[in-house]
Amino acid sequence: MKKRFVIVSLCLWLGSAFPCGCPAQSLQEKIGAVVANHRCRVGLVIENADGSERAAIAPHDDFPMQSVYKFPIALAVLEKVDRGELSLKELIAVSRSELRPGTWSPLREKYPAGKTVRIPLADIVRMTISESDNNGCDILLRLAGGPEKVTAWLRRHGIEHMTVATTERAMHSDWNIQFRNRSTPDAATRLLRLFQEKKLLKPRTQAFLWSAMKNSTVSPERFRSGLPRGTPLIHKTGTSLAFHRRQGMTLNDIGIVILPDGKPVFISVFVFRSKEPKALAEKMIASVARTAWRHFTRTAGNGQKE
Repeated sequence: MKKRFVIVSLCLWLGSAFPCGCPAQSLQEKIGAVVANHRCRVGLVIENADGSERAAIAPHDDFPMQSVYKFPIALAVLEKVDRGELSLKELIAVSRSELRPGTWSPLREKYPAGKTVRIPLADIVRMTISESDNNGCDILLRLAGGPEKVTAWLRRHGIEHMTVATTERAMHSDWNIQFRNRSTPDAATRLLRLFQEKKLLKPRTQAFLWSAMKNSTVSPERFRSGLPRGTPLIHKTGTSLAFHRRQGMTLNDIGIVILPDGKPVFISVFVFRSKEPKALAEKMIASVARTAWRHFTRTAGNGQKE
């Protein structure tokens, strides 16, 4: 009897240690565990290349975009390049007042303002996207025809639930204005997919913006830190102006992750009213990207070491 008990116990232990017969945990379950118990409002969408697998939390809820909105602004301006209305080599006249102090602007440091400076459009787009330049963003909005024109561009391309409503200058003048540029996680993911599928721009401008997003130096503690070194990441981040004692902080990241087999994964994460330290919220965003990467590489049998 004792021998039989030992054998049964060993079998039960082996079964718990190697649960081969258990159903695999879904991506939705994995992501739900990552974002659980955080003191913030989270909206996200993750989709694989053909849309056959998806995880979503509050995908149709509105969230403030913050600097994520620079992505559709750049797209609208680059479409003007495609139509011949602008050129990436064109020197854009920029007045002293457009290179405002008191805001994040590597562009201002590179081109110290006189009465007027002339800056290549390529530099304005690149620094607005790769370095999230706020003055560059407002210059691009001017070239696009204003926020309402960018929103009209989005509607024309079938993006219904993303709205560009105001400028960086206006956002710096009133705390609440920064929340007017809004998107659902679903709309952001749809825009990423259209971009990756090359349905928005011509090859030259497509490659230019792709490179600018791939070479982004902003907020590496989010998606970037959750992915294996060298993983291609084409993305745009967004962050609220500061931590507010009642409203907390907004931290976003949307992007395209390229798996070892070359297939894309689309990830849009919006974190609103976070009452946690910034580093903790960013760690959660990084964990979302890491979880998605591991899930899809294991599903596809890529097995790349991290």
